[in-house]
Amino acid sequence: MSSSFPKSKCFVYLRRSQDREDRQAYSLEKQDQQVRQIITDNNYVAIHLPPEERSARYLGRPIFNDMLERIEKGEARYIAVWQLSRLSRNPIDAGRIIYMLDQGSLLAIHTPTRTYRNTPDDKAFLAIELAFAKKNNDDLSVQVKESFEQKRNHGEYPGPAPLGYYNAIISPGHRNIVPHQENAQKIIRLFQKAASECYTLHDIWLETEKLGLRSKNGLPLAKQTVVGILKNRVYTGVFKYGSPEYHQGAYEPLISIEIYNKVQQVMGWAHKRNVPHTTAGRSYPYKGLLLCGTCNFNITAYTKPKTLSNGSEAYYEFYTCTKKSKTVKCTESQISAKELEEAIKSKMSEFEISEEDGKTCLRLIEGLFDSHIKNQQRYREIWEKDRRDAKKALEVLDEKLETGVIEDERYKSRSNRHRAVLARTTQLLESSYQDAERWLELATEVFSSVTNLGVVFEQAEDTERRELMKYLGLNWTLSDRKVALTPREPLHLLHISNRNQSWRGGQDSNLRPIGYEPTALTTELPPLVVRLGGLLFNFTSSATHDLVKLVKEQYKPKYNRCMRYN
Repeated sequence: MSSSFPKSKCFVYLRRSQDREDRQAYSLEKQDQQVRQIITDNNYVAIHLPPEERSARYLGRPIFNDMLERIEKGEARYIAVWQLSRLSRNPIDAGRIIYMLDQGSLLAIHTPTRTYRNTPDDKAFLAIELAFAKKNNDDLSVQVKESFEQKRNHGEYPGPAPLGYYNAIISPGHRNIVPHQENAQKIIRLFQKAASECYTLHDIWLETEKLGLRSKNGLPLAKQTVVGILKNRVYTGVFKYGSPEYHQGAYEPLISIEIYNKVQQVMGWAHKRNVPHTTAGRSYPYKGLLLCGTCNFNITAYTKPKTLSNGSEAYYEFYTCTKKSKTVKCTESQISAKELEEAIKSKMSEFEISEEDGKTCLRLIEGLFDSHIKNQQRYREIWEKDRRDAKKALEVLDEKLETGVIEDERYKSRSNRHRAVLARTTQLLESSYQDAERWLELATEVFSSVTNLGVVFEQAEDTERRELMKYLGLNWTLSDRKVALTPREPLHLLHISNRNQSWRGGQDSNLRPIGYEPTALTTELPPLVVRLGGLLFNFTSSATHDLVKLVKEQYKPKYNRCMRYN
């Protein structure tokens, strides 16, 4: 009777990790023997899958994924496996297996010691076993890392030996790499040729064939493999296998660190330090700051040696256009460093003020600051009173709206006026001093920085000169042996071309002190002073006039006594 029923099909899943192939070489045969016994005992038709050689720790095993897809299609509904750890060592694949068992597409999982079916107890034990498989994998990973760390601390190279060495047992429980009797000399010869500056990378690659260097598989070395050898610091006696830091090895180095560094430099692999504004190891302070005024390409620099009559050598620095433009024929001639410095100093002098004028400017802006603070203090009590009145008026309007005494449109019209006053007075009270102090700080800094600017540039160090140029303006250009720039705002107001020769002091709208007579400085100071901080202390904007008009309508009696917002 039983022979009339078709036999059930069962997938046979075998797996060994590729990264542990040596340890699991016997594992596949052992797995196959025990799984065949499961097939015989249950009278299944076996569907043998190719052995999986991927670690179950990670997703993406092709044979495992193909098996689950075929189970979902109904090709077979059973799995025979040596241990559950062969199926999964990660939570995603474990969840898929349990879910398929729960949904009925998978009826049972057979191991030599237990069968897991769609029952609460079996699924619970299955989840526990798969969780322990994951934990065992994590524990193994920790153990391997700790073992590597211990080996590194003892100077033992923990991995497969690089070409030129071989792995050997140094003492019981201790392994390390030892120079290979033949290949070590070939590696040394390779580094010596690379450091001689007589061979290209292609020549050295061809040299490996002449030396008879072969890979572990006996194949000729690829050019990229040669690059990896010449870049590998393990040959100098240090390594960082599985670690971001280098460790001193307890094995014999093949080359010195000097030869290694020489090879990196000759081959162009050395990490060059970013030394700005240098050419051929020399420092040029203005290199990288200037563009050619004719073709708009960079101005570069170079040093020209000259033998003097006494036999000694003198060195002269020159700046010149790179002349890389393909559309503009640049005819700019070179200029000496000394002449360029004079041109830059001359341009900076066009923005400078004398020390006496600087002090006068500082006195003026301090006077404006004090005047502003006094005005703020004079109106502070009035602003506070107006803010209280506006708050009280809004409260009265809210009560009238709630009781129905006032309509919505009228409420909006009147409350908007009170809110405008409240917002303005609050802003004035909160920023009464901070903006003014920031303005004073900026203004003081600018006038101090341009005082005797040309002299300061002449006495400054190279790095300080660069910073002064960047501070004064952008887009420095060199043309016809003269420099030009786009000055920063508001420094452009200090340029000599913006100074009004007819300006004289007096009591006027510019708030200059009575009787002030400028000496060398003839700039119209108040517009400059106002623009320095970007603040209008006299509140003459159109928005302020609208507010003044609103305040007049709302507080006529008080406004007539004091024009508090003008």
